[in-house]
Amino acid sequence: MKKNKIIEVNEISESTKASLRARIISAIVGLIIAVPCFVLGDWFFFALIVIAAGIATYEIVKCAKPKHSIWLTIVSMILILLLTCWPMLRQVFNSTIKEKTGWKLWTSFETLYLSILILCISFMTIFFFVVVDKGTSVSDATFIFTIGVMTAFAFQCFLFLRYYPIVDHYNWSYEQDLPAGVGYFNFYENFSSCSLLVFAVLGTFMTDIGAYFTGVFFGKHKMNERISPKKTWEGFWGGIVFSILASGAYAFIHAAVGAPILSFLDLNHWYFIVILSIGIPFFATLGDFVFSSLKRHYGIKDFGNVMPGHGGILDRVDSLVFALIFVAVFVCMVSGKEIPLL
Repeated sequence: MKKNKIIEVNEISESTKASLRARIISAIVGLIIAVPCFVLGDWFFFALIVIAAGIATYEIVKCAKPKHSIWLTIVSMILILLLTCWPMLRQVFNSTIKEKTGWKLWTSFETLYLSILILCISFMTIFFFVVVDKGTSVSDATFIFTIGVMTAFAFQCFLFLRYYPIVDHYNWSYEQDLPAGVGYFNFYENFSSCSLLVFAVLGTFMTDIGAYFTGVFFGKHKMNERISPKKTWEGFWGGIVFSILASGAYAFIHAAVGAPILSFLDLNHWYFIVILSIGIPFFATLGDFVFSSLKRHYGIKDFGNVMPGHGGILDRVDSLVFALIFVAVFVCMVSGKEIPLL
């Protein structure tokens, strides 16, 4: 007669406890800063993203080239911020749109935008430093350009996911004038308008949290020691399950009470919710591994030290980069919004 197999719980070391305390305190401080900006939206959230993008750019350049030129950092920062803010800048330069929108920030994010012109200028400018600065190698420039563009697009997705629900709520497009009664700051049911971003961030963070705690308590089998020695298969599947349950429940509860996150994420289109809830943790895990491989390649533990116990901005958004791009592109596809290359 076979004995029932007992699941053993790992013993937690003092260093792990200290690390956990630091992570929790930093997370609380970060939430105190970020949550009000999430909820208020508009220029508050925009300022938060611009600051985060600037810090992330510094971390990218420093990772590739610790003794970098200050001009390389400044130029890279300007280019990445241009790519991040391009939907808004495009609106500024378009007088027809400006007349119709009256300078509402949320109207800039009807869809995602990529500027071929800025991408070309970014490529030529960053590689210009390979020519004039003997300390900047081709691999340095390639890393800064590639990761910079991907990170900038992810930060644009941050903005898109925060503002697009307002566009969806009013069923607005550039061909229309603004709905009557819309003020300068759009405080349309603040929490409702940020629910799409909360959905994506919740799914991503629950992947990390579920994987961390499941791995700490039950992790036995290493997943990929070459890239991330501490990650286990138990932690991976724990993170997937935690994320799907949390984000799926969040979206379905919204739909069930008659307040879907987006017009097409209702109970009649339940399969869209399922696709997003399943896709988020897998893309989040992929992003985590990609950025971990970059840190291992450059021989660093963290990209920065802005948040004790968590590292820098890139250490916090590594999973979000891939997950938010996935969600934003999916939303554009389902809603029939093209991604112009202007």
